[in-house]
Amino acid sequence: MKIPLYRHNYRGGNQINLLQSGESFFAAVEKIIDEAKHFIHFHTYLIDEDETGIRIINALIRASKRGVRTYLLLDAYGTKYLSNEFVDSIENSGILFRFFSPTFVTNGFQLSLRLHSKVVMADGEVALIGGLNFADRYHGTTSKKAWLDFAVIVKGPECVQIHSILKRLWNKKFISKQERAYEVIHIPEYYEENVKLKVLQNNWYRNKIEILKNYRSALRHAQNRVVILASYFLPGRNERKLLKNASLRGVDITIVLAAESDAPMVDRATHFLYDFILRSKIRIYEYLPSNLHAKVATVDGKWSTVGSYNLNHVSDYASVEINVGILDEPFAQKFEELLRSIIKNDCREVTFEEYNRRQTWYNRLSGWFSYQMIRLAMRIMFQMTSKQKKTL
Repeated sequence: MKIPLYRHNYRGGNQINLLQSGESFFAAVEKIIDEAKHFIHFHTYLIDEDETGIRIINALIRASKRGVRTYLLLDAYGTKYLSNEFVDSIENSGILFRFFSPTFVTNGFQLSLRLHSKVVMADGEVALIGGLNFADRYHGTTSKKAWLDFAVIVKGPECVQIHSILKRLWNKKFISKQERAYEVIHIPEYYEENVKLKVLQNNWYRNKIEILKNYRSALRHAQNRVVILASYFLPGRNERKLLKNASLRGVDITIVLAAESDAPMVDRATHFLYDFILRSKIRIYEYLPSNLHAKVATVDGKWSTVGSYNLNHVSDYASVEINVGILDEPFAQKFEELLRSIIKNDCREVTFEEYNRRQTWYNRLSGWFSYQMIRLAMRIMFQMTSKQKKTL
């Protein structure tokens, strides 16, 4: 499979490790924080004031107290339920902390950009990028399985670019000189594994649609098989056309969605697309044990992507998203094996017969209505961001 890389040149010399939601993920995050010596960037959409969230905040507080310069950037909307006492404990710990963007910008009544990326970096040497937030539901318990999601740990020269992105997101013009991130990475380390990868952004205000372009390129040039796990799956017209055309030329496409979602309107809108997907001879599976929160894909056992980006227009036009695109056959093949194991053991296939049995007149109407309402909201959002993006 030949994937045109546009202007995104994949860089070799990296090491990459895959993580899945559950204790192993949070232990890895805590290890990165505890081993940091100079600085930490911690950016996320959501951190809950529960056992898991408090555990991670305590690790950041420990780092700050031992002299590690710690930058904590949380989305203002995703973390709006944090108590004042919890926020005060963070601010009083020495952590450099702020919320990303108010919910609305009053100038022109523009919807503001959301920080949906989830990245942890230490010392410019190691970065964790994925789709997991920091809350108990991503950790799971003995009686309740964790929400399914993935992340990767990256070491190597691409950390220079990751650091540059995080630094720019933190260094807003209005913050004081004392709060600004000033660290510079001079000589990155190269690893024998020599994994080729590229950190990709979606940030419509900055004219960045790299993840969307990467997905489109992968679908356009897929030859044999595609596996997509998608939490909030509402692909645009162009993406639906690419999926259909790939299927028509014989590509085996499998899409795994949530059996039960935490976003009911999006779930109903996604179900409205089932007819199109199935008629395009694309297989649909639903993940059963818990909510599916993953946003990952593999193509032809050669290319993979892991990160925070959802295949929908919210991720395209209203969110800061960061994914890692990976051009490495051993990684892609091992990742695909894991995904197919999940499909085999934890999913059910939705056939045309089953889909038709589900479709009462109420389900059809609510699906159509949800789909149209979300499309309308996306059009309004697109117009707002299009008018303002060049001035931000």
